[in-house]
Amino acid sequence: MKCISLFVCFFIGLQSVSISTYDALITGLENKVEVISEDKASFLSLKCRDVSLELNHEMDTLNKRIQKLNQRVQKLKKEADHKKRLYEFKRLEYSQELVCIQKQNSILMPYRIEKNLNSYLVDYEKVQSVYLDEKQSLDHQTAKLSIYKDYMKRINVCQNRLFQRFSYLSKFKNETDSNVDSIISGSYALPSYGGYETLENNGMSCLVGGNYEIDSYSSFWQNPIENGTISARCWAYPDGSLHLGLDIASGMYSDVKAVANGIVLYAHAPVDSNNGYLGNMCGWPNGGGNTICMVVAVNEKLYAITYAHLSNEIYVTSGQQVSQGTVIAKSGNSGNSTGPHTHVEVFELKQDLNDIVDYFRNSGADFTFGCGFDEPATCSNFACHIDPESVMELTI
Repeated sequence: MKCISLFVCFFIGLQSVSISTYDALITGLENKVEVISEDKASFLSLKCRDVSLELNHEMDTLNKRIQKLNQRVQKLKKEADHKKRLYEFKRLEYSQELVCIQKQNSILMPYRIEKNLNSYLVDYEKVQSVYLDEKQSLDHQTAKLSIYKDYMKRINVCQNRLFQRFSYLSKFKNETDSNVDSIISGSYALPSYGGYETLENNGMSCLVGGNYEIDSYSSFWQNPIENGTISARCWAYPDGSLHLGLDIASGMYSDVKAVANGIVLYAHAPVDSNNGYLGNMCGWPNGGGNTICMVVAVNEKLYAITYAHLSNEIYVTSGQQVSQGTVIAKSGNSGNSTGPHTHVEVFELKQDLNDIVDYFRNSGADFTFGCGFDEPATCSNFACHIDPESVMELTI
């Protein structure tokens, strides 16, 4: 029996969160920095890095918003000052006219003057009110930016302390972007991070850490879905546009099977089974809806396979060892999908397992293994993106 050791610990980043959530999250990190063990330190370091990236993104967004608000506030202030001066001028002008009118014993003219003067006051008060509202919003955003800057200082202290405690972590300092030299053209659009979540009574959506094994290699590829129909082949849709996987159409809730013996790296069903529409970018990777990612072993080789647009009936969890032919989910129509089908992608892994796992951990769960999303049949130092039909003998 061949045993393939896996150590997988990848961190997938945050969605945009509130100030109170950031405070609780960073406090939790601060409490762990001095007590974290060496085998889990890389996970905590990557978590610090991910929070830092998200905070930078939030601050960039806030700076742009503040800049626009400041320009608008300055413009409104000038307009309000102008209308105030105009009102005061008219009030002085009308007061002089009123003296003359009173000498003539006119009854209607004072009323008309007061009405005209009031219109200038209303104009001023209207602009002044908008100015004060926008100024309050500007002050709020500025205060929020100051809080985020303080959070950034705290997260940097955590990260630097981890670097001091565990010197091997220093290699992560400058790895916030993909290594362009190790990835061929077309992969620059890789997402930085996905989203890991704690599943109710079911662990984590992705592997967090530990030693895992695939007990044996499979000798052939199992069809992922029986009695399905290929609705779009790999590399191109029928209209010629880019398509990076194989689409297998089937009825809702058809059995989706493990193509070979393997380990579940990621399994998450955050959305409804039939919520699909064109442009729906829910799930991870973006638009995948409910997804599973596995490493499988076939004929002395390691492959990665991803299943997307599943129903929310997923029967496996991260870290679980799965035998070939096991029903791992039911098909669906979730995410960026226009009808019930399962999208399948396959990657032939090129390096030894430890290097592959390190890439997963450091990239934050790049489901393409460095091959990117914008060109067909790409390769990186870690894998080659291949046509599923080149290895599967599909009988569908």
